[in-house]
Amino acid sequence: MCHSVSPDTGRATGGAVETRDMLWSGWGDPARATPLPEPMVGLLRDLLGVRPAEAVPPALDDVQVPASRLSPDDLDALAEAVHGMDHVRTDTETRVRHTRGKSTSDLLRIRTGETADAPDAVVLPATHDEVLAVLRTCAARRIAVVPFG
Repeated sequence: MCHSVSPDTGRATGGAVETRDMLWSGWGDPARATPLPEPMVGLLRDLLGVRPAEAVPPALDDVQVPASRLSPDDLDALAEAVHGMDHVRTDTETRVRHTRGKSTSDLLRIRTGETADAPDAVVLPATHDEVLAVLRTCAARRIAVVPFG
């Protein structure tokens, strides 16, 4: 049986936007969002047939993910690879934020609340050596790795 882990360098500092600061169901930082100018809205509507969404995405708190399939031993091994369980996340919000990418088709699916392919855990390696340790651990335990960044 394959499980999935999404390594994310979100633990690193240096001005990078934290994953949790990004809109979970769209692009970018919602605090910096601005409405599209009317000429752009008209272009999208008239030339490309893009219409406003008919339904509002569910609230992040309302999105459900399947239970993680990783065993406690798997999680302990991943924690050892990244020097602590603080860097291995299995909470719903983190798993939702790391489900798929940010392409239009990915966002349309996640906005419906579809999370069957959510990662079983998100691992936050901070160094090259930690990335290698995570990859070795996952290979030895037959855990699929899906990069995110």
